[in-house]
Amino acid sequence: MSAFTPEHLIERNRSNVATLFTLTDRGFDGFRRLVELNLATARAAGAESAKLSLEMLSSPTPEELFTRTHKPVQSVSEQALSYAGHFCDIVRDTHSKWVEAAQAQYQAKDRYNSNS
Repeated sequence: MSAFTPEHLIERNRSNVATLFTLTDRGFDGFRRLVELNLATARAAGAESAKLSLEMLSSPTPEELFTRTHKPVQSVSEQALSYAGHFCDIVRDTHSKWVEAAQAQYQAKDRYNSNS
């Protein structure tokens, strides 16, 4: 029996289209999560900036102003590390979902080839 019957070709095309949509969906989900992370980070940075500006304007002495302007440096570095960690988690999760889908497609192809 030939491996290129119309039924087999139709089934292979269905499988390929399903895999394409799965990969696209997972890619968009990762992109959505990155956008949400960036929006949350921008919102938090804006709130922090407003708070710091108000604090600096209420400083009664130059020494206190100097102290208040250097205090946030540690907070910013911690926020940057947290952002990087969340970013890497999203990318790693999206990558692993893509690999799972690719492996499932490969295994389906293997099953198809061994049944032909």
